[in-house]
Amino acid sequence: MDFCCGRGIINRRIKAITRFSYGSGNLIGSGALAISGAWLLYFYTTFCGLTVFQATVIFSIATYLDVILNPLMGFITDNFYQTKLGRRFGRRRFFILIAIPCMIIYPLLWVNGMSFWYYLSTYIIFEVVYTMIMIPYNTLPVEMTKDFNQRTYLTGSKAMFGKVANFLAAAIPGIYFYFFNKDSATPFFLTGLTYAIIMITSLIMLYFNSWERPTDDVVDESTHGFMEGFNKLFTDLFSTFKLKTFRTHLGMYLFGFGAEWLFTATFTYFIVFNLEQPRTFVSEMNSLSSICQFFSTAFFMMWCAKRGFKRPFIIAILIVVSSVIGYVGVYYLNIPHLTWLIIGITIWFGLGTGGVYYIPWSVYVFLADVDEVLTGRRREGLYAGAMVMAGKLMRATVVFCLGVVLSLFGFESGIHHQSASAVNAINGVMIFGVAGMALIGIYFSVKMKLDKASHAEITKELERLKKGGRKEDATPEIRKLVKQLTGYEYDQCFGNNNVGFKFENKAGAF
Repeated sequence: MDFCCGRGIINRRIKAITRFSYGSGNLIGSGALAISGAWLLYFYTTFCGLTVFQATVIFSIATYLDVILNPLMGFITDNFYQTKLGRRFGRRRFFILIAIPCMIIYPLLWVNGMSFWYYLSTYIIFEVVYTMIMIPYNTLPVEMTKDFNQRTYLTGSKAMFGKVANFLAAAIPGIYFYFFNKDSATPFFLTGLTYAIIMITSLIMLYFNSWERPTDDVVDESTHGFMEGFNKLFTDLFSTFKLKTFRTHLGMYLFGFGAEWLFTATFTYFIVFNLEQPRTFVSEMNSLSSICQFFSTAFFMMWCAKRGFKRPFIIAILIVVSSVIGYVGVYYLNIPHLTWLIIGITIWFGLGTGGVYYIPWSVYVFLADVDEVLTGRRREGLYAGAMVMAGKLMRATVVFCLGVVLSLFGFESGIHHQSASAVNAINGVMIFGVAGMALIGIYFSVKMKLDKASHAEITKELERLKKGGRKEDATPEIRKLVKQLTGYEYDQCFGNNNVGFKFENKAGAF
C-alpha cells in the first residue's frame, strides 16, 4: 500500500502514534552515534591493536568520503518521485524501508582482532547506511505538515527520543561491562547487536506511521541527462550558503554540535585516564546525563515553541561551558569527594546539552520556507543534505584533531595509565576545544533572526503571493523582514536572482 499519495494528505492529523513513531527514528540518529562516539575510538585503541592516529584516520576517511554522499542523497530523495519505486513507496520513505535489513552492519563494527582495512570498510558502509536513513528522515516534518507548532512537536519528539537513545547508548554497554572483565571485548559486540535490533524496530514503526507531500504538490525538477543533473546538484548545494539564515544557522549547529561531539569523544578518555575511574563509571555518567537531557529537551521544546530559539540556545551553551570548566577543575584542584562532584556536574551538563542538541534541528525545519522566499522552490532534502554534510565534516575534523593532539602529547594505545603530558592534553581539549567551540556557537545564535513570529509573517506572504497577490503590494515591514532573513532585497527574491539551478522553459511558483 502506498501511504504517501493522494491530494491533501499533508493536512492529515498528527496523532500521538505519529509523533511517537517519528521520534523513534532518532534512536538511529542519536543512539548509534552516541555509542560509536563514546566507545568506538576507545574500542579501536584498546582491543583492536590500532594506534590512536589510525583510529581517528578511520573516522575521518569514512566521514569525508560520506560527505560526497550527503548532498547526492538529498538530490536523489528530492527527485525520487520520478521513479515507480518513489511513487509506490515514497521519495523519502523508500530509503527508510530498504535500510531496515542494512542494520546488520552495526554489530560488525564491534568485532575485535581484525585488520585496519576491515574497520575502515565497515565504518564506511555504516556511514553510507546512516546517511541513507537520516537525510530522508530529517525532511519528513516538512513533508507531513505545514503547521509551525506541529513541526515543532515532531522535532521535539525526535529530540526526546534522542535522549532515550543516549540513555540506551550509555546503559546497554554498562550492563554488559558488569558481566565481563575489563580485558574482554565481548560487551562491545553484544552492545552493537542489541542496538541493531532496537534500530530495526524503530525503522519499521517510522515507515508505517509517516507520510509525504503528495506527488501533485511536488514541482517537477527533472533534468535531461547525467551532466545536467550533476550540475544541478552542486549548483543547488552551494547555493544554500547564499541564504543568510542558513549561514547563521550553520554557525549555531556546527559549533554547538562540534563542541558536543568533541566532548563525547574525549569524555571516556577523561574519566578513564585522568580521573582513573572504571569504564562502568563512564556508562553511569552518560546514562545520568541522558536522563537529564530528556527532561531538559522537553523544557527547551516548550520554551522554543513560545519564545523562539535564540535565548534558549545561549543559555544551553553557557551551561555546557560551565560544566566543562567544572570537570577539568575537579582534576586540577584535586577536590575530595570526586564522585559526587562529577555526578553533580554531569546533572548540570545534561540540563544544558538537551537544548544544544534540540534547538538547531528545530530551526532546520523552517529553513525551507525561508529558502522558498528566496528561490521560489521547495528544497527540503537539499538542506538536510547540506546540514548533515557540514555536520559530518565538522565531526570528522574534531575527531581527527583529537587524535593528532593525543598522539603529539604521547598518548599510548593499549595501556591503562597515560603520561602526564597525555593527561594534560585531554584536559586542554576539554577547555580550549569543547568550551571554545561552544562560545563561538553563541556568537552565531545572537545573529539569528528566524523565530516563530518571523516565520509566521513570511508564510503569510508566501500564501498571499500564491493566491495571486502582487509583489508591489508588499508592506515595508515584510520587505525589511525578507531582507533580514534571506540577505536579499524583496524584489530580488521569489526566484528573481541567480541563486540555485535555473530550469529552462519552466515557470516558477510566483
